[in-house]
Amino acid sequence: MLVVAGSGRSGTSLFTGLTGRLGVHIPKPEVSANRSNPRGFGEPRWLVDYHNELLASVDVVVEDGRPEAWELTDKVAERGESLDRLTSWLEEQFGENERIVVKDPRLAWFFELHRAAADRVGAEVHVATMLRHPAEVMRSREIAYGTKTSNTTRVVGWMTMMLGTELRSRDLPRATVRYDELLSDWRAALSQADETIRMELFDRATPEQVADAGDLVDPTLRRSVAEWSELELPPRLLDLATRTYDTYGRLVGVPAAEQGETRAELDAIQAELTAYYNESFDVARTRTGANVRREKRKTARRVREELRAAEPESRVVTWRRTVADKLRRSS
Repeated sequence: MLVVAGSGRSGTSLFTGLTGRLGVHIPKPEVSANRSNPRGFGEPRWLVDYHNELLASVDVVVEDGRPEAWELTDKVAERGESLDRLTSWLEEQFGENERIVVKDPRLAWFFELHRAAADRVGAEVHVATMLRHPAEVMRSREIAYGTKTSNTTRVVGWMTMMLGTELRSRDLPRATVRYDELLSDWRAALSQADETIRMELFDRATPEQVADAGDLVDPTLRRSVAEWSELELPPRLLDLATRTYDTYGRLVGVPAAEQGETRAELDAIQAELTAYYNESFDVARTRTGANVRREKRKTARRVREELRAAEPESRVVTWRRTVADKLRRSS
């Protein structure tokens, strides 16, 4: 089972689409293509809905930047019912093909759950993580999703996702793939990745499948080109994000046995990010508390208004039931 990981809008759809055209099974039905991704997402509809349900159950969002978010989602692997459902779904997919590829930006939050389910069905987990410059990711998200979330919040979420994914995949066959390299020379980028993920992507593909995969790559679809300066990040966060991206890049094409120093640097950055996040929360604790209280008041007011609006209808329903009861008794 190949898991395509990485932040949303980082080229995961392209990588998944390429592996699918090379003969690896993408579970059906897939999420429909749209204007933000005209060539398709490569995401199984069932899996997206399943992950959304799990995220809601632990109050975590896709771009969650909280250090403790990983603890919440890792524990989902201990839920028997959730594990049973995923196991059953995977069994169905392996009934279609002995090699499958699964991709969803939410999936990494449930790495431990997927590993447990894969173990149940006797499948090996391989991981390909896409790496795209964060400024381009943020710009692409802005185009696709709007600007309700600030770049600062999104970059913290990007770092949390990427660092957590790297940590949880260290003992697996894996590869890190640069998005720009996949666009410029997809065969070279995929061949390099396959040396460590060991999916035999080209060895088991027919010439027709390789040609079909090549038709998927369209560099003109790279509509989001940006630089760090455009994000206007706080200096300390900019330093952390820059070092995360640069250090992560040193994993590309490097065998696991030679990643020790880079992994140690990423661990140090994670510790810095956690300290920075906790410090920022302490500084803004009063404002955060005020925002929570304001939202609670808004919710309470909305509920009262809905109840008042429903009162006349409730009285009519009660009157009708009373009349019906009286008529029943008199008959």
